[in-house]
Amino acid sequence: MRWAIGVVLAGLAFAGAHLAGAHKAMAVATGGAGDGQLSFTVTRNGAPIGSQIYRIDRQGRHVVVDIHTDIDFRLLWIPVYRFRHESREIWDGDRLVRMVSNTDDNGNPVTLDVRAEGRVLKVGGEAGPAEVDSSAVPASLWNSVVVERQRLLDTVTGTVLATKVAFLGDEVLTVAGKSIQTRRYRLSGDYSRDLWYDSGDGSLVRVLFEARDGSEVEYVLDN
Repeated sequence: MRWAIGVVLAGLAFAGAHLAGAHKAMAVATGGAGDGQLSFTVTRNGAPIGSQIYRIDRQGRHVVVDIHTDIDFRLLWIPVYRFRHESREIWDGDRLVRMVSNTDDNGNPVTLDVRAEGRVLKVGGEAGPAEVDSSAVPASLWNSVVVERQRLLDTVTGTVLATKVAFLGDEVLTVAGKSIQTRRYRLSGDYSRDLWYDSGDGSLVRVLFEARDGSEVEYVLDN
């Protein structure tokens, strides 16, 4: 059973569309936490099955993001699916410069290396070597620029995913007892997700999608 998670989450793979000016998300979000960290509990049908953590370090135009995903899904205490993912992204403004990831997908090791060269991204991964237009961005979701692009990169395999985006409106979410004004988007096509971004700083607040087995998977912000 392979789940798209995160750039990643088990098959998490990936967005674009032109959105009206007032509803355009902020590019290169810095994350809502003061220390540059966003921590999420991953749930399946409301029950915790793991975590996803983003550590964001901004250095002028450059942003370095380290992502750690750990999923341990069990039925009646019996291990069913394990997914561990470590990746690093380096951005220059709203463009990806480099991405390297290492994944253990239920015992299957997968590596990915993406680097910008001129107007293309050179991708070396499970899907084989490829060149992709440099406007493509990872489907790691921390950066709200994903709702402005037509192509996303699966952060596990490097596969290119074409998506469409719909703006669903403004919503107020409660996180750790605090109300947060958010903008909600729906990705469809090769990659389906509902995403909520903070209306103020553009940071990721919530993720919701239906897994291949029909279960509901959600990322719940901890901080």
